[in-house]
Amino acid sequence: MVAYVLNKHGKPLMPCHPAKARILLKQGKAKVVQRTPFTIQLLHGSSGYKQHITLGVSSGYKHIGLSAVSGKRELYASEIELRDDISKLLTERREYRRFRRYRKTPYRKPRFLNRRRPEGWLPPSVRARFEHTLKWIERLTKFLPDPEIIVEIARFDTQKLQNPDVEGEEYQKGNLYGYANVLEYLLARENGKCQLCGKGYGGNGNGWQIHHIIPRSKGGTDRPDNLALLHRKCHEKIHRNPKLMAKLKKPKLYKEPAYLNSFRLQLIEELKALLKDRVKFTYGYLTKIHRNKIGLPKTHANDAVAMTGFTNPKDIDIITIIRQVRKKKRSLHEATPRKGRTKPNTEAKRNSKNTKQIRTKDGKLWCLWDKVKVDGQVGFISGFTSGSYAYIQDINGNYIRLAGKNYKQVPLKQTILIRRNNNWVERVMMA
Repeated sequence: MVAYVLNKHGKPLMPCHPAKARILLKQGKAKVVQRTPFTIQLLHGSSGYKQHITLGVSSGYKHIGLSAVSGKRELYASEIELRDDISKLLTERREYRRFRRYRKTPYRKPRFLNRRRPEGWLPPSVRARFEHTLKWIERLTKFLPDPEIIVEIARFDTQKLQNPDVEGEEYQKGNLYGYANVLEYLLARENGKCQLCGKGYGGNGNGWQIHHIIPRSKGGTDRPDNLALLHRKCHEKIHRNPKLMAKLKKPKLYKEPAYLNSFRLQLIEELKALLKDRVKFTYGYLTKIHRNKIGLPKTHANDAVAMTGFTNPKDIDIITIIRQVRKKKRSLHEATPRKGRTKPNTEAKRNSKNTKQIRTKDGKLWCLWDKVKVDGQVGFISGFTSGSYAYIQDINGNYIRLAGKNYKQVPLKQTILIRRNNNWVERVMMA
């Protein structure tokens, strides 16, 4: 464990031992700048001695692993979990807007070709992950002096992932090669039988229909493995009773390879522009070889350590677990009101679980995702109830309950505020 140090001008110096930081603070030679990670700033001049630091960055679909190493010592390690609900929320917002426009302006003709995507455009969900990767690299360079940064890049062959034997001209021949249309392919694949009832052609208005196993609104595609062959009546039945979906085999989604392929080149360009010659790139197979060599299990944080060339895993003692959270639900209305709600969303804000902050009778202000301590446990406020009660979760999203109580609500008067909120909840854990 280390304390990070800034000189009197705010520039990063080499981290020091926490005991040395305490001495500097007691002697009045330094002041505390921030507590997570713990950073002090010197009030007087220093020699500015710096060692070579290597920062490994393992960027995945949902996680970012970070590890900073100097010589035989690990100075920083963290694993960051990003939000994965952005695409879903954008789809929900689009549905709300379309429905509202249909209600308010039914006479307006549909518009098209009125927006152009700029060069280098990325989907919002991919753009968010891309920007957070850059943001966390910039954050670490603020308290680590001139680190050399190693980023893992890779280009995935999704056709090879689906069929390891594909090669040559077979890349140009998809699943539908040789079939007149999708229906003909599905009939051949299922031997002319419905995937729900197992019977052949129904006839008499009960012909074939094609069903998306994973809806397009939830990331499903038009690939044949996401399509089911159903009778018309079976299709209607499965929409009335979603539990029947369990009988259909869900396809494997290749979101992570597609995500990494989509932003790989842009990440390289952005990092070269930002860090000049301080950035280097490596590949997944090299990371795996070194991680296995030093005997570490597969995690994003351990991948980041392996990229740096670190050889002494015994010195890995702590890791910071960080999770991105959504501050507040900002929708003006709900398509399906929650159980028990009798008023519109805007009028019920004060009693809503999504309220951003609340002030108790004793005058204390509590905000969503404040870090608190209750009954000897550390957690984060994830929502408020009516009155002076709150829901508190640990870093893994599990609710904290008072000893001997089964309900989730915790009285705010029994909680102690540790730190005010932000969009990231974090906890230092033993590695």
